Amino acid sequence: MFTRHRRYQRKTQHSFRWLGLLLLLIAVPVGLELLTRVIADATGLSQPFAADQSSDMKRAYGLKFVSQAGQPYEGLADNGELLATRNVLLGYRLFPEQTNEFLTINEQGFRDDDDVPLQKPAGEVRIFVLGGSVAFGELSSSNQTTFANTLEARLNDQVAQQRANPERFQPATLPYRADQVDQALALPARIQDGQYRVINAAVPGYASGNELAMLVQQVAAYNPDMVVVLGGYADLLLSSSQMGSDVPGLETVLEGQSTDWRDELSEQFGEWVNQLYLVRGFRYYGLSMRQSEERLTQPINLPIANTGAPLSNSLTDDEAELDRRLFRYRYHLLQMVHWASATRKRLLIGIQPEITGRTADNLTPDEAAIVNSLGDTYTQRVQAGYEKLEAQANQVAQSSSNASVLNLYRLYDSFEGRAFLSPINLTDEANAALANRFYQAIAADLSITPQPFGSP
Repeated sequence: MFTRHRRYQRKTQHSFRWLGLLLLLIAVPVGLELLTRVIADATGLSQPFAADQSSDMKRAYGLKFVSQAGQPYEGLADNGELLATRNVLLGYRLFPEQTNEFLTINEQGFRDDDDVPLQKPAGEVRIFVLGGSVAFGELSSSNQTTFANTLEARLNDQVAQQRANPERFQPATLPYRADQVDQALALPARIQDGQYRVINAAVPGYASGNELAMLVQQVAAYNPDMVVVLGGYADLLLSSSQMGSDVPGLETVLEGQSTDWRDELSEQFGEWVNQLYLVRGFRYYGLSMRQSEERLTQPINLPIANTGAPLSNSLTDDEAELDRRLFRYRYHLLQMVHWASATRKRLLIGIQPEITGRTADNLTPDEAAIVNSLGDTYTQRVQAGYEKLEAQANQVAQSSSNASVLNLYRLYDSFEGRAFLSPINLTDEANAALANRFYQAIAADLSITPQPFGSP
């Protein structure tokens, strides 16, 4: 009896020791976390512990697919904040009237601070932007820093200058004397007078099939004067068996193979850990904040399911498959060109920039790290794909005088500073450069040729 009692005492004491050790292991980090927060608040050293903006930005721009009623699809990852819902005609569309720290979606589902009336106001020149993540301005700091918004400001600024200082631009009618004609033509060309409105109807993850559907099913009703289509990259990634992007992973969910709850739990736990002051402080002082930047090296909202496989795996090395993807791209562009010809609208086809368009010597250290992480196979396949994208786009544009092509693949080759946050996402400064290049192309397209002297 006494032996049994002593065994029970030893087991109890052993259990208490393990319980005490467990409580100590919990108490120490909790205490350090509380102490770190107190010191940070007391000393004003808040920068290392401020919310991780890059993580917040990824979450703000990450698509969260919901039903028409706004309810998340069970089994799909829902860590993003940008609400989108499935659409039979478009694949999916953005939920209207939503806003967060970095962006605003209006009542029509466009990225715009203001609503767009169906009836175009008198004197308004409407330019619609179609495309995927780059056209949308994914990871830009606000609506105002997207290339669409900057382009609108540039066009309206020229109109204001033309009105205020007409002598600085080419006249409506050329003078009589030849020497004066040369002087007049040396001045910058005027563009069509009016109030320019550039409307961002791009949607993250869209491919050419989605862009065509958006044009025909929604944008055409707003009577645009010009349409800018910026894309190409998504069509290189998307299997030829798909005509456009759909909700990634939805087919798996519908087949009853929902996302592993352990993966979702692990990701949510990781996000919680990243909020700890101890973790943020270590990253700031121990890693010089490089981890925050590295989180942006992988694109978000790709038209393919996130399986964790290298991005190069989605860039096929099968020539026949690549040709089928390029044929899809060409076919969809051709339908847009036919629309532009039939409606007598202008169509500007932009081939979007991508990080391998910068030579190695011009890459910033952060960009070089991205390229290295992508690997040589990715670089070789994407460069080969872009050459063929340009050939397809040029061939299509030649079929109509209403269409033109702007290849932006190497736009940032000599750009000073960092242009890319990921293989395709742009910094605010790079978005401004993109807007400037589109401004040059559109201003040339909308330029008014002076009439000869004596013309009625």
